[in-house]
Amino acid sequence: MFTDSSNGSGPVAAAATNETDVAYLASGPICPSWLPTNHLLFQLSNIFLFLSYMAPGGIHGLLYLRICLTLGSFFFALWGYVILCAFDTLVWNAFFTLLNLVHVCVLMYILRPVRFSAQMETLYRDMFQPLKVSRQQFQSVAGCVKETLDLKPRENYSLEGVSRADRLTLVLAGRLLASQNGRGLQIVDKHEFLDSPEWFGVCSTDYYQVTTTALEKCRVVVWNRDKLKLTISGDAFLKAVFDNVVGKDVVKKLLFVMESSSNGVVHDPDSVSESTKLLIQMKNEKSGMGVLLNRQCRDCTGVSVWNLSQYAGSMPALDPETTV
Repeated sequence: MFTDSSNGSGPVAAAATNETDVAYLASGPICPSWLPTNHLLFQLSNIFLFLSYMAPGGIHGLLYLRICLTLGSFFFALWGYVILCAFDTLVWNAFFTLLNLVHVCVLMYILRPVRFSAQMETLYRDMFQPLKVSRQQFQSVAGCVKETLDLKPRENYSLEGVSRADRLTLVLAGRLLASQNGRGLQIVDKHEFLDSPEWFGVCSTDYYQVTTTALEKCRVVVWNRDKLKLTISGDAFLKAVFDNVVGKDVVKKLLFVMESSSNGVVHDPDSVSESTKLLIQMKNEKSGMGVLLNRQCRDCTGVSVWNLSQYAGSMPALDPETTV
């Protein structure tokens, strides 16, 4: 089959074109003359694209990247509309500008300042900020707070076998006594949990095994335990932080009770220092726990703090079920 090359098509014409291109490239420089420099809008858009390649890591770096891309796309769209007069250049870059602007708004919402109440701010600063918990993460924890209670001296917070173990309680101010069968076990101080053992493997239908009574004016923050566990389950880091903090509190309580019951000694929280012995021996055939409780309750004259039967009527009504 023969091909007519008179109309400029076919293998013969293609070969002639290739030979012409090769001859042109071999004849001299590729760009014998340069076009004028593009408009300032074009230069600005490329400057912002260049800056976007220098974005650091992290969420703040991502915000910086999106801002640079937004400005770069905007100047490209403006250049295509004002200087180039190219509709497709305008449309594409306007779309890129809008898309990156949405990302900027979302990131700024995520990074917005998070404010807490004075007590929660102190709690975050003292307990959770040193563990690298962000304010946004702690905001979800604060959202699970059920209530904040103020307790009077000798007022019961929970009763063994009566109060449901459906919460997690942290002491914000004051001291409380944990007792069982009228026997004092532990004094719970500021920023310690009242019910940390119930955090692990206890259902909301179970009941507390100890009674907790305020030794002085106290304030406690109460989390809905099921809601809190559900909230932090989606954040592995936050869940690990809570398991660590609560677990440390459990170990501290167990060691204190074991030392007090088996060795007849107890830590003295008021007189401890770097040079002080960690244990106090028995005094006058009384256990260290009894000595400490008598000292803590010396102002409660006329009433035995751990004789809790007379305070049963002061307990607030308990919710029959956990509301999540």
